[in-house]
Amino acid sequence: MAALVLPVLLALTAVNYRTCRDLRYPPFLLSVLWLVVTTLYYFSPNPIDPIGFPTALIFVVVILSFTGGAWLAFLLRVPGSPVRDGEVVRSVGLSSHPRIRILLLLASVCLLPLLIVRAMHIADQSGFENFLIGLRVELSSEGSIGYGFLGNASMLSYFTTFVYAIERSNSKWERLEYYLSLVVSFVYAVLSTGRTAFFLIIVVLTGIGSMRKGLSIRTLAAAAVVFLLCFGLFAISLGKGGDLQASLAENLSSIQESLVQYALGPLPAFDHVVRTGAGPQYGKNVFLDILNLSKRLTGRPPISPIQQEVAVPFPTNVYTAIHPVYLDFGVLGVVLAFGLIGAASTYLYLRAIAGERLFIFYYSISLFPLLYSTFSDQYFAPMLSWFKYLVMAYFYFGIESTSDARNWRRGQHFDGPASGNRLSLPARGDFTA
Repeated sequence: MAALVLPVLLALTAVNYRTCRDLRYPPFLLSVLWLVVTTLYYFSPNPIDPIGFPTALIFVVVILSFTGGAWLAFLLRVPGSPVRDGEVVRSVGLSSHPRIRILLLLASVCLLPLLIVRAMHIADQSGFENFLIGLRVELSSEGSIGYGFLGNASMLSYFTTFVYAIERSNSKWERLEYYLSLVVSFVYAVLSTGRTAFFLIIVVLTGIGSMRKGLSIRTLAAAAVVFLLCFGLFAISLGKGGDLQASLAENLSSIQESLVQYALGPLPAFDHVVRTGAGPQYGKNVFLDILNLSKRLTGRPPISPIQQEVAVPFPTNVYTAIHPVYLDFGVLGVVLAFGLIGAASTYLYLRAIAGERLFIFYYSISLFPLLYSTFSDQYFAPMLSWFKYLVMAYFYFGIESTSDARNWRRGQHFDGPASGNRLSLPARGDFTA
């Protein structure tokens, strides 16, 4: 099976790189991600269940659909002159609304003690001595209301940090404000008791940095190191792949095994879903976040988004990003959904490389579910959260984006691969193949 699948994924990766010759191009990122994870899966020394040919074919179809959607985004453009990446970035370091930004930072800082008190109260109900374990157990228990409305404080803090990253200048005070916001956001991430929040912060900041200064191997390595540190520390603190009482060598071995299971387990888990052949559920999974909102508003208990575990042979309850779409609408739904996602992601990319701050934000946010796709769904599960981010960013950056959009429609943007033009890269060293 590997001899069939891996060459196809490698060819798709090469094609997607040649399209723009840019590491930030969404179809390239998706194809290289699936190539790496699938290669690790096929050559993993650890025992793991095999995946069938239909499942492997679905993985390839997802990348093909995403790539086809990207070409649709190129077709929707108005032909014009190609733009050199970075030439039209209009003073990214200047703040659109400095007073509003300060207010957002103050609100994030002031709400943090309230969330800490709430977290302590929730953890006390669990009966665990370990604060993080108790908090996680209570937050993930069925029927838990969690932080309630106060939980939006973390989103506000993340948004503030991302705004500072986009508008960061060389001013000493602005740098201090940015680092303060970053520290506050990491504290909020700790209180979420999950590694997803850390991954969100790291990925979005990396995406923003790539639009400001280019994407280098050094930046990617730094982001990977920070994430692995967060992954390891949480594994030890929560007892999920580590133990505070164990030695360093034992913890490193446990963390490595846990990381492999997290990275590779979703592939055979999704294969299990394909093999069972359950009938379509017509939106119960894709629109679960909206359905749960309606249940909460009407006083009914929400449906837990946590999936049942399956042995592959180790237990896992994550099934890749394809899972909800496949359950609801089958293979045809997967083709349409990921084609649309590919078109939207590439549209955001094209607007972001033109220097529009609103779309730098949107593009960077879109990288999170993309880079999470081999693990679990983050496109549809947090649908309402994405809506909140889109609205907040639109109202913060939206004024400047109105004129930007008019310029983009006039043709002042990247002309795309159809005409034979290629993205003009920054100085040598900013991008590394």
